[in-house]
Amino acid sequence: MAFATVLLVFSGIAFYKMLTQKASREISTFYYPLIAFFVIFFVSFYSSALLFPKPLGDWIPSLYIFAPILIFYYFYVIQVTSKELVVSLIIVAVTVSLLLVADQYFRFSFLDQYQRRSAFFMLEGRRIVLLKNEVIFGFIATVSLIINNKKGVLSNKFLLGITAMLFLVQAMIMESRMGFLAMGVACLTLLMLKGLTKKTFSLLTIAVVIIFTVFPIIFSKHIESLGNMTAHDDESNISIRFESTEHFYEIFKESYGLGFGTMSRTSESNNVLNQPPYNVVDIGAFSTLFQFGPLGLIMWIVFTLKSLVVFKRYYIKSSRTDPYSVAAFAFILGFTLSLLPLSFFTASWCIGMGGILLYLTWYYENKLKVTSTPTT
Repeated sequence: MAFATVLLVFSGIAFYKMLTQKASREISTFYYPLIAFFVIFFVSFYSSALLFPKPLGDWIPSLYIFAPILIFYYFYVIQVTSKELVVSLIIVAVTVSLLLVADQYFRFSFLDQYQRRSAFFMLEGRRIVLLKNEVIFGFIATVSLIINNKKGVLSNKFLLGITAMLFLVQAMIMESRMGFLAMGVACLTLLMLKGLTKKTFSLLTIAVVIIFTVFPIIFSKHIESLGNMTAHDDESNISIRFESTEHFYEIFKESYGLGFGTMSRTSESNNVLNQPPYNVVDIGAFSTLFQFGPLGLIMWIVFTLKSLVVFKRYYIKSSRTDPYSVAAFAFILGFTLSLLPLSFFTASWCIGMGGILLYLTWYYENKLKVTSTPTT
């Protein structure tokens, strides 16, 4: 809640600063985080007042969970560049990964709350899911740097080392199946957008060799266990996601298609969110519609398409050399083309990444506008 308060303060500073800068006022993406927060508030207010009546104290406090999308305005105030932001995320990914590797040996008690049952039945292991999206973004960003930057051999070897570590942490510790798919789609996207150069051809050849030789050997136990999953393996089974989708669809119909909004987990009055084992954050972009209705669905589609268009436009304008814009493009596309598409703009567990993506969208749209303005 303290973090949410800080972001609200910076949002106020950002809008005050915006009033003095005409360029910011003219770029629509500047208002996207505020629109998102307003939609979340409006639908939650309507639901809690009329559809599933409850006291203010049962839903107002829960809005802080969605405040991280306002981190956009913090970055705007301190004028972060795309390079600074992406490199910072890589540092975060590396730091978290090193921590999780150390935890496999030292079993840090403060990480116990992030422990999940192994998705692949490796009960002797310790599955910790912490800042998963940041680690995946870091992996995609380092791959983008390797493909798009003309660095020396030592530099590329260093980046390859980081990429390998981030991949193994995702594969062996976090074990996110949706993350695997997003990473695969992102890497293919990076190679396709760059075009078939000598470097991309070499990387593609290495990737194919790994997929057909090394990958099956290292992950043989994982592949075998996937075939042993039953319909009653709770959180280790992906079927719970489909069951959750059906469950929240029924609640969505009770809201007359308007969405049931958000509410505090501890609420006992008409609390349609706290119904274990079902969890609204597990159903991907479906939660956008079920939780926030048509407004939430439109917002997810518009924000996602806008980000993809701006990132790709800037990458092409940079003669396909800017590694940061294409990394953001590949990241969001990877999760959008997943078996269970993800919304970074309405899902509470990853909405902070949504704020980062929207800031990068505004940043690149601003640069495109500046470079396209004729000089006198």
